[in-house]
Amino acid sequence: EFRRVLFRSEAMILDLREFDSFPAETVLTGDSSNLNLDYQGFNDLKSLHVDLRIQESDEEYFCQGTVRATVNVECSRCLNGFDKECESTIDFIACAETLHDDEKDVLDTEDYAYFKDGDLQADISDILRQAIILSLSLKPLCAEDCKGLCPQCGINLNETACTCVKEEIDPRWEGLKKLSQQTTENKEHS
Repeated sequence: EFRRVLFRSEAMILDLREFDSFPAETVLTGDSSNLNLDYQGFNDLKSLHVDLRIQESDEEYFCQGTVRATVNVECSRCLNGFDKECESTIDFIACAETLHDDEKDVLDTEDYAYFKDGDLQADISDILRQAIILSLSLKPLCAEDCKGLCPQCGINLNETACTCVKEEIDPRWEGLKKLSQQTTENKEHS
């Protein structure tokens, strides 16, 4: 069975009541503003698309899928925002909160999305949030050849050339530079 479902507005809810039988496939889309991605360098989540396959076993629903998102992030070199496509896989189990009450200390809660008994509506916001954050680069670049900011005046070198004098001195060569100067001075005095 295949369904196209919109997320409910208050959270990213997987509503398992929508399906008559399992296995099932669904495409989840919705208002990405509900997914709060508190991540350094992240500006905005533009779109969110989730392809999900669901298999039922007893009282648990095994869910596997792909999360695709368009995010606006800050370039780590020039600090300008740019849109980036990201993709990640998700794999979790949706089940009733009371199903694992006696085993909660043993279980890894990140792999589970819980719903109230009989409700069959699981909030998967945290699972989606983690998948998107893990798919982002630690140092996103707007372009491979991004020139970044001038370390002296702060101008974006992609937009404007600066007039700063860039004298790069590698401290490891300082001793050789002094020796060269001494040799030049000695030749001048001789």
